[in-house]
Amino acid sequence: MNQILEIQSSQQQALHFLLNFLKQQQYQFTAITPLSHQRILDRKRSEKNKQKTLQDIFGWNLEFTITDLDPVLFSLLLEHQLLEVQDNTYKSLIRVASLEDELFIHSAFPTTQQDAVFFGPDTYRFAYHLKQYLSFQANSFKRAAEICCGTSAAAIHIAKHFPDHKEIFVADLNPKALLYSQINIDFSGFDTIHPVQSNLFSGLEGQFDLIFANPPYLIDPDQRQYRHGGNELDGNELSFKIIKQGLQRLNPNGRLFLYTGVTICQDGNRFLQHLEALMKQHQNIDWSYEEIDPDIFGEELEQSAYQHVERIALALLKFEVKTDRT
Repeated sequence: MNQILEIQSSQQQALHFLLNFLKQQQYQFTAITPLSHQRILDRKRSEKNKQKTLQDIFGWNLEFTITDLDPVLFSLLLEHQLLEVQDNTYKSLIRVASLEDELFIHSAFPTTQQDAVFFGPDTYRFAYHLKQYLSFQANSFKRAAEICCGTSAAAIHIAKHFPDHKEIFVADLNPKALLYSQINIDFSGFDTIHPVQSNLFSGLEGQFDLIFANPPYLIDPDQRQYRHGGNELDGNELSFKIIKQGLQRLNPNGRLFLYTGVTICQDGNRFLQHLEALMKQHQNIDWSYEEIDPDIFGEELEQSAYQHVERIALALLKFEVKTDRT
């Protein structure tokens, strides 16, 4: 049996209340890059004596006063230690982002903690491209797994758009990611999505029709779980492991979809070179590699670990087990 996490706590109930409150207020917030977020945060902090909105408090993560928030909600969040007290102001210890009409709990800004759970532009792009990919597949999936699930936004997104599925397991090593995933899943209303604590595939049993992942792909000096993709292959260690292990876990007609950043050096694409060598052992699998953005996270190139890197590209990798067409 899979070890499906069942997390029940008063804090969890408080977060459910928050999501319901925000839903009733038709709350929407698009999470942007940390650099852009900091610019807007600085601008908003310069606006004195202005009442804070729900987006200011739970989106931009601005400090606020007791009069800025509904008194029942304020008391509940304070009681369950979901607010940081700063003199006469407060700051939410979580943020809430939206994707279409769904809301998602994720970590406060800035995401400096080792166990921070991130939601941002990669989340939106990953969900969009995964949905587009599945929309053009002849065979629907029944049993799926998301590796390095974070908030489980992608799993919830495809569960909504592909209702013929039977079960989706969302796996992560980070307990906080699984806590937030459980809250987000419960709020979405899907009883077919199951969080599992797992180091990649170690906690998952059986084969899958679909495996999808948006793993960490940077070299992070602080080795934060949501960013650090491993020191091997210039941050692509996790991505490579997911492919190598995932190919062994696909059913006939099974598919693996990976969204990741890839480092490109003067001597070429080491990740792709390793992948080409691996795929020579899998003649029964069709696969493709496509760069959809040639240059992301340019600021990372200033880090010492990236001094040999010319750019970081955003890539989609797709794998499908061949069927016998004879």
